[in-house]
Order: sequence, then structure tokens, then C-alpha cells
Amino acid sequence: MRHINRGVGAAVLSLCLVASTAACTSGSSDDAPGITAAQVEGARVAVDGDESGVETTRLLVESAPVVVVAAPDEAARARAASVAVGLRAPMLTAVAGGDDALADELDRLGTERVLRVGEVTFTPDDGEVVDAPRERSELEELTGITFESEQEIAGDRVDDVTVHQAPGSPSLLVAGEFNAGGDPAADVEAFSVGEPAWTAEDAPRVLVHDQTPVAAVATAVATGAAVAHLRAPDPRVDGGSVEAVMDAGAVVALGPGWGTEDELADRVEQARTVPELPGGGQLLFPGRRFVAAYGSPITPALGILGEQGPEETAERVQQLVEEYQPFSPEPVVPAFEIIGTVAATEPGPDGNYTNEWDPEVFVPMVDAITDAGGYAVIDLQPGMADLLDQAKPFEELLRRPNVGLALDPEWKLEPGQRPGAQIGSASAEEINRVTHWLADLARDTGGPQKLLILHQFSLAMLTDREDIDTSRPEVAISLHADGHGTPEMKLETWEVLQQGLSPDIWMAWKNFYDEDTPTFTPEQTMAVEPRPWFVSYQ
Repeated sequence: MRHINRGVGAAVLSLCLVASTAACTSGSSDDAPGITAAQVEGARVAVDGDESGVETTRLLVESAPVVVVAAPDEAARARAASVAVGLRAPMLTAVAGGDDALADELDRLGTERVLRVGEVTFTPDDGEVVDAPRERSELEELTGITFESEQEIAGDRVDDVTVHQAPGSPSLLVAGEFNAGGDPAADVEAFSVGEPAWTAEDAPRVLVHDQTPVAAVATAVATGAAVAHLRAPDPRVDGGSVEAVMDAGAVVALGPGWGTEDELADRVEQARTVPELPGGGQLLFPGRRFVAAYGSPITPALGILGEQGPEETAERVQQLVEEYQPFSPEPVVPAFEIIGTVAATEPGPDGNYTNEWDPEVFVPMVDAITDAGGYAVIDLQPGMADLLDQAKPFEELLRRPNVGLALDPEWKLEPGQRPGAQIGSASAEEINRVTHWLADLARDTGGPQKLLILHQFSLAMLTDREDIDTSRPEVAISLHADGHGTPEMKLETWEVLQQGLSPDIWMAWKNFYDEDTPTFTPEQTMAVEPRPWFVSYQ
């Protein structure tokens, strides 16, 4: 079963391709020499840990008669990216301690002319060196580029804006005050715009993200590769990333975080074959956010989910999604958080102080949110039962790609305790057993990542939280701050719960219609820092 919504995709695929009769051309004439592309196959990674861009040119470029070298400040890198894309030339950054590597790479590329942008002290042993002027008109005259516009941007957005640049005719990106390193000589020969390195048929798909060095991004765009800027360094992150790699002959990932080339190849294969989550992709976050109705179909007393039928509840949540979407750069997906077991004041026949129903009772609810393109979470209130024992009866539902699990330690009791008389707690050991069982289930069924929500509003509910295992990639763990009260009380709880929290755990928020005073609006909820990834309504 595939649930895909590409309407608000996160990956931006820029097809920087220009038709050409040759797969790897060095330009159409002597007046416009260009890049000779390297042959790239399979899944490749260039980390460029020093941000110089040298690893990227080694991977993508066989030779380049012209190279743009930038100073490491944001203003210089923004301008250099514009010029590199405009000239269809590689970009490198002169980083501290990197002169030898830079000189070796220019020698390998056979570079004849270096255009320095900003206050660059590096000078190659061979070839002509030209300093870019400060004024736009002089820069256009020197480079032969007619910039489409002048675009002021934040320094941390140079990478993703560069992805949209058109090789040969970009905008001039401005990120703060630019300091020219020097003026070109009066008799310097003007540069010429080169030819694309690849045809559309031969170009690799290049994946970048926010931590990819600007030089690497600019080189990829300048060569004419098809560049996709992803939300995270993983081709499974959302529908746009899946689309970017689906039919690619070669996939190149630039920057840190992609893992080894074998790991990248495995993730590309998963992106192509594993069923997708609502909203696209196989990873829950950061590719989407959820807005959920919480409660039980057994009774309306436990939340809004039980106040109407399944289809009507799906419509109600969809209305909330529409209210939230303007405040989220990620697609917002409708969800149900269905209480599958309910803590009880009486021990019951098995003495475990929890009410359990046949999982078939919840199938209409899961079907309704599935049909609405959403996600279902089965919530457990265990009483004195073991959390894993409570989860296992829901295995058939959890085999579905759009069904996850929630654990509520408030209702986890010790002998002698009663629900509602005190706040319960759960140990990391018990939670970890559920995590590994759920991860194994996701792995064995070949499905996408599973969501595991941990409810908490008091530190005592998870006393050894630091021991919770977040290492299983098949499961995304979310901490759900479900306290109610005034805005001040809720925000104080929100801040306290983040203290010492693993960075691998995603924050979630709950809004109460009756207990909150007042209930946060969608805009107020999404203004909370960090912005919640899962919001439920009770």
C-alpha cells in the first residue's frame, strides 16, 4: 500500500540541464571552454568536511580550464556561487590550511585561469589569476554574465538558493557586504560562459542539504547536474527525495551526514522500493508534521476522536490540517491517536487495571484515517500490564505502513497503586523492549519507519529517560508533552522536558479543548520552540 502526497514536497529538484550532442563536452568553441565531466556511476558521496569543495570537484569534474575560488566569508561565497554558475565553472573555497590541497586540485583539473572572489590570498603556481571587482557592472563585463537580477539573501540560505540558479544566466546573490580582494588589471581578457558538462540523459542526480558546503552546491549546479536540496541527508526523507532518486542512473550525495557509499546505496534502494508514508518518503521526520485527534472510539469522554464517527473524525482533523499548513514549511498530515487500552479503577478479570478490546474494534478508525491519507497511532494505558504484552495484540494493525504506537507512563502502575490516584512511571528497560520489538516488526515487514510516542508531563514518569535506546533506525521516537493548563504552565513543562533529552527524540505537543486556559491556536502552537512535529487534540 502506498500513501503519497507530493503536493507540498520538501525536496527541490532543479533540473539544471541543457541539451547537447555530447555526453561530456569541453565547450562548443575555443572562446567558451567548459568543464569536462567525470564518469560517475552508482551511489557516491563527497563529504567536503573542510568546506573547500575539493572532494566534489574530484568526484564530478575531470578538467576545468576556469575555476572560481572564493574567500570563506558568506558574502564572498554568495557572489562566487553566482559567478561559478554563470560561467559554468567549478567553485572552490580558500579555507584556512587548505592551500596545498587547493593547488593540487587546480593542477589536476588543468586550470588555466582562476577568478578569485573576495579577499583571497591563495595564488596557484601556474595559470592566470584574476580578482573579481566589487561593482556589478564591472563584474558582468569581466565575466560575460548578464545577471538576471540582484537577490539579497541570508548567509545561511546561499546553498538552497543556488540550487535554483540557472547555469549561464543566474541572479547575483548578495549576502552582506562584499569586500573585493583587488581590482583586475585594465587589460585583462574577459571570461566566456562555458557549455554544460552533461546532457539530460547522462547527468547524475546530486543530493544536497543545509549542511552541504556552498562550493559543492555551486559546482554541481554549474556542471548541469540535476540537483535536489533535501530536508535531511537521506533520500528517504520525503516524497520529493524519493522522486529525485527513483529513476536515476547515478546518485551523488554532497556534504556530511549521508553515511558511507554502501549505506547511501542501501537507502536509495529503500527509497525506490519500500512503501511510502503519508506525505511521501520512508522517514517520519523531518519530512512532515502531524495533527491528530486523540481519544477512543469506545467513548467520547476520553477525547475528540470518540465524539463522532470515523469518517467525520477524519474530516474534522483535515480541517485542523488546513489551519496548520500555513505555519509549517513541511507538509502537515492528518492523524488519529487511538487509545487502544484504557486504564481502569478496578482490577478486572486479569487483575491488571486496564481495559483491553479486540483490535478489530479499531480497524474502522484506522481505515478512515488511511483513506484520508493519514497516520494512525495506537495508544496504550497499561495499568499493571507489561507494555510489550499490551502492544503485541496490535501486531496486525502495526504491520500497516501508516500505523505507529504510543506509550503512556502516566497509567503504568506498581502493586498497590490505582489509576488516577497517582502519576505512574515506566522504565527505559521496558520501553526499550517495545522499541526493539517494533523495530524488528518494521524491518521484517519491509515497511517504512515506525513512530513511537512517549507521553510525559512530569520528570517522574520517565525517571531514567537517558537510557532510552534511540539507536534503531526503523523507529522514530517522539516525546509528547501532554500537560494542560495556562500557556505559562504548558511552556514551562515544554522547557523542562527538553532538558537532557536526546537529540534523536522529536518533540510533540498536546492541545486540550477543556483543560487548557485558553487552548492554543494553530499559529500559537507552531510558534512554540522548537516547533512541534506531532500535535494532538483532546
